[in-house]
Order: sequence, then C-alpha cells, then structure tokens
Amino acid sequence: MKKRKQKRDNIILYVIPMIMIILVIAVVIMVIKWNKGQESDYDPDEVTTDFDTEPNDYILPLSASQVEGKADDGKLTILTLGNSPFADGYPDNNLAKALADIYGGEVINCGIEGSYITCRNSSYSEEDEEDGVSLPAIADALVTSDMSVPESAAPLVSEQAVTAVDLLKKVDMSAVDAIFIMYDLEDYVDHRPLGSESETDITCIYGAVRHSIEQIRKAYPYIRVVYLSQPASGKTIDGFFVDGDVHNIGEGLLSDYVTFELSATASAGASFVDIYYGAVNVDQRTEYIADDYHLNDAGAGAVASRVHELIQLQ
Repeated sequence: MKKRKQKRDNIILYVIPMIMIILVIAVVIMVIKWNKGQESDYDPDEVTTDFDTEPNDYILPLSASQVEGKADDGKLTILTLGNSPFADGYPDNNLAKALADIYGGEVINCGIEGSYITCRNSSYSEEDEEDGVSLPAIADALVTSDMSVPESAAPLVSEQAVTAVDLLKKVDMSAVDAIFIMYDLEDYVDHRPLGSESETDITCIYGAVRHSIEQIRKAYPYIRVVYLSQPASGKTIDGFFVDGDVHNIGEGLLSDYVTFELSATASAGASFVDIYYGAVNVDQRTEYIADDYHLNDAGAGAVASRVHELIQLQ
C-alpha cells in the first residue's frame, strides 16, 4: 500500500510540472501570433475620400383624415418655394420642369432668387429687404392671405422676385396638393445661426423652418409639405472651394444646417428628402453643379428622381 501511494505521488510530481510547461508554451505561441497579427490592406499614406453615408430622409404621408373633404380637381398641383434651385433661369427653371415631367402635373414655381430660409430680424424692415421674401415671410403670407410684406420687399430684391410674388398672389391653395421647399447655401455662406433657445426663432435655421412648416400645415392640413435639403455643392470663395462637409465658415458645417432642417421639418410633421447625401454630393459636383453652386440640368434631374422615388402623390 505504501509503495503504491509513493508511486502515485511521484507521478503527480512529474505530471503537474509538465502541464505547467505546456500551458506556458501555449500562451507564448498565442502572444507571438497576436503580436504578429494578420496582413491588412490599410495604407496609412492613402487619402480616403469615398465613404458610404446613408441619406437621412423622413417621409410622412398624409393621413386619411387630413385629406378628407379636399375637392379632387382631377389634376396634380405642386407649389414650389425656395431660392436658386427654383429661381435659376426663371421662369424656365430646370428643377421645376423636371418635377413637372416626372410627376406629370402642374408646378407653380414661386422660387425667389437671393432669398433666405431665415430672417435677419424677427420683424420686417425695408433695410433688410430679403427678410420680406424669406421662407417665414412667404409662409405667413400664404397662411393669412396678406401679401403686403412680400409685395413691399420684392421690388427691393429683384424683378424676378416681383414676378414670383405676383404669381404667388394668384395661387388657389385649395387646389394645391403638395408644397416642395428647397434652398441653396445662402444661409450657410451668410453665417445665419442654426438655433437658439426658442424653437420658433425665425432668425435661426431650426426656428425658421419649423415656424414656416407648422403655419402652413395648420392652415392647409390637406397639403403635403416636403422639405428638400441643399445639394452638397459647396462654394468657391476667392478661388478656394469650400466643401460644406468639411469647412465651418461661421456657424457650422453645411451638413449641420441639413441636420437642423431635418429636425425642424420632422418636428413640424412634414416630410424631409435628403438631397445632400441622397442625390447631389460633393463628389458629383462637376456632374450635377454649375459654378460650384447651381443645379445644372443633370443635377435637376437627379433631384427630381430622388424626390419622386420617395414622395408618392396621388
């Protein structure tokens, strides 16, 4: 009995050190492999500019109760508001024409060149004539049917503004099925603020967009309101191309403006189509943008196709 016990103890004395040695060897091998790693295709000297970014769309169809009671005149009517995307080449604007063609309806184009999303002041003064044709001013005029402010401001802005306001005065809002809103980079380039403590501060992007859309939707619940973001065109300033996704030239990146517009539109219960990432990005500017700023015919077609893909009307 004593010999068997002694033999077993001897085996244990040999086995335990062997197990420890095996474990140490295994750990060493694993550490070596971990330090060596796997071969990677990453090149630290390569500049990467191609990133996949998902468009930030917010699509909200009208409910049956919202369109209840609206007379069907048998045709689709779209009212467009904004600045250069709808004002370039006015009245023969390429984006308005592309939308009319793809939807097969009538587009009443009331875009105003040089106008802004925001107001410089909370109340209108002729010293800042663009305020009188800004998005909040136009929205308030549509809601109240009082066109006195846009009428007063338009002659101080341009002849095209006068023409657009005159057309706006004649619009039968009961026949309008949708309102498409689209602005360019004016607010970004002019350093208009993104937001403030007030959610309806019309001197800021968020407040101006939210106030305008909320007023329109309350007055005309049967009209589908769709906000289209700016194209990611950037702008050439003093010979230098300012990329709106890279350069903060005062109040934020252009992509920040798009984000605030999206948030305001969703809060106001309307639809938002991301043109910035979904249709015309910076890499496409030579194909879709003229002079680093304005939509060419191909760009207008890309925007119209993107909107038509997401917004179903009648």
